[in-house]
Amino acid sequence: MKLRLLSMGLLLLVSGLAQAQTTGSVSISTSNKEVCFWTPGTKAFDKCGTNDDYASMFLINSDQTTITHTTNDIKSTYYVNSKDFLTDCNCYSYDVTSDVGNKYTFFMDYDKGLVRVLSSGHSDESDDFLILYTIKSHWTN
Repeated sequence: MKLRLLSMGLLLLVSGLAQAQTTGSVSISTSNKEVCFWTPGTKAFDKCGTNDDYASMFLINSDQTTITHTTNDIKSTYYVNSKDFLTDCNCYSYDVTSDVGNKYTFFMDYDKGLVRVLSSGHSDESDDFLILYTIKSHWTN
């Protein structure tokens, strides 16, 4: 009887620990989008378009190995190569490769309410760009 109770207790403990370590996926809805291009002379992303209404959804899977971005027109998958928490901006960064082979860095900045998508390292640095998405809401599933 004691062995049975001990076994059940261990089973409950192990299943509770496994569930505590499992994090859900993260959903981020956006409301606006602004694209800025790098200006080598000013060394800043200062050639920006308008901040247009733009509804989209980012979904970071629970293992944080893929980020899916869904818009009205397209659904793209980005594969996470590395991730980090940056204390200077209190945000998460993800170095990713898109499903067509392009490389980006995503910054999830919940404090400032922005998702930043950086494309840099082009042979002509004026081709580097930064997309700013305004976060409407975010939650863990």
